[in-house]
Amino acid sequence: MDELEFRRRAYSDPNQDDNEFVAAMGDAPGRAEFVKQLQGMDRELEQALKVPVPDDLAERLLLKQNMTVHRDQKRRHRWQMAAAASVAFAIGLSLAVFNQGAGDLGQHALAHVAHEAGFTSYVDEQVDLRALNTKLASFGGQFSELPGQVYYANYCDFEGIRSLHIVMSSDQGRVTLFVIPKQNEMTLPPQFADKRYHGIGEDRAGVHLAVVGDKGQPLEPVLKRVEAGYQPL
Repeated sequence: MDELEFRRRAYSDPNQDDNEFVAAMGDAPGRAEFVKQLQGMDRELEQALKVPVPDDLAERLLLKQNMTVHRDQKRRHRWQMAAAASVAFAIGLSLAVFNQGAGDLGQHALAHVAHEAGFTSYVDEQVDLRALNTKLASFGGQFSELPGQVYYANYCDFEGIRSLHIVMSSDQGRVTLFVIPKQNEMTLPPQFADKRYHGIGEDRAGVHLAVVGDKGQPLEPVLKRVEAGYQPL
């Protein structure tokens, strides 16, 4: 099973016990850890969604609607509104879970790196300057020289914004560089972090540049190399 097919199946269901999928986890380094991370995210999401609905939520929503309605209509509307209240509550909770920190590109970058760690920690596509600049061209920029060894460069999604995900070398190991077009109300703070990763960001002409690495990993030298080589078209 090739890497793309393995990742597609892992994303769809990391808990599957299909023999082919289980065997494929051992075919390449990092696959088992990648699946383990996805399983952990599933468990966290399941726990987050276990929020009890207040007993009187539907009644409070129904009170104003039903005061002047006939008794038969009232019964029918009570059922409809209760169902709508349950759906609204579930949707609101889902949005709170999935869009936490919405508008903050730093938090999105940290989550993106954590989600891809099992793949990007060992992939090496040996990206050269021409291939990198071909993908950067659609963002209105280019590198005059590679900012280090580039292991991976591909498009990704940042809250619906088509961006570029670059994995590259540093003196202290691999780091991730995101090139994100400036759109909407999205902002990139100069510094951001969680328990595992930290990052720094800078705005350039038309794009945000975000560098993310492990906690304690020096990122300023990486950003300086990126700044020195990156230029608008």
